[in-house]
Amino acid sequence: MKPKINIEERKPIWIVLSDFYLDTELEESDFRHIAATIIDSPYTIEEVKEINKYEIFPSLQTNLLSVAGEWAGFEEAWLVDRITKSITNRSALNKIAIEASYKLLKWMQKDYWNSLTKTYDAFKADSNSYILNCRKLMKDGIEPFEFSKFETAIVQNLLSKAKEYKKLNKIENFCSYLETGQYWTNVCTAYCLLEFFDLKDSNKNIYMENELKTIKFCLGEILRISKYFKTDEAKENSYEWIKKMKSSR
Repeated sequence: MKPKINIEERKPIWIVLSDFYLDTELEESDFRHIAATIIDSPYTIEEVKEINKYEIFPSLQTNLLSVAGEWAGFEEAWLVDRITKSITNRSALNKIAIEASYKLLKWMQKDYWNSLTKTYDAFKADSNSYILNCRKLMKDGIEPFEFSKFETAIVQNLLSKAKEYKKLNKIENFCSYLETGQYWTNVCTAYCLLEFFDLKDSNKNIYMENELKTIKFCLGEILRISKYFKTDEAKENSYEWIKKMKSSR
């Protein structure tokens, strides 16, 4: 009898690891997102490697070999359906074939796994890291700019982490969080940059030509993402804060 799989638990892992099969190069921000997703899951990194080998790889390996493979991202419903069907219809012979194919092709993902494991280990070593605090904020349903909740321990801890980067003069490291592709992390980072950091010397760190463009980028990122806020407080506060920042600069 085949083991029963909890699809809802598996889905986040399937989705983030499907990026390993895209016809594009992953960046550090991608590995941070994948590592954080694994930490949020009930699986260890070793279990995730097995999920990749026996569930994701058999379904997406053809994209690794395609001359013009998918590069923008796999549609979620299609991905989940393809993987679940592959698992359901698998025979003992299929598993042997998967073992052989993976042994031949796993080198294509070796660098990705090295980068992911390094990031994952760093997160596990510091469960109180800035990016994990951003994710805790999201999981706890606290939206950026809900100022009424800024005195809560989780928000204070997040802001404290941001200030540590300033104190240690690690603005380049902190700016890299703008590239995570995660709404809450991007907004929190843009907010903290404008609230706590001196941006005069930070232009090169987030690929802006000057201080004004850095400020404009951060404000634009907050405005872009604020439309996804669910609470009126977060929406109203973000708009007022943006107006204040524009007038003060």
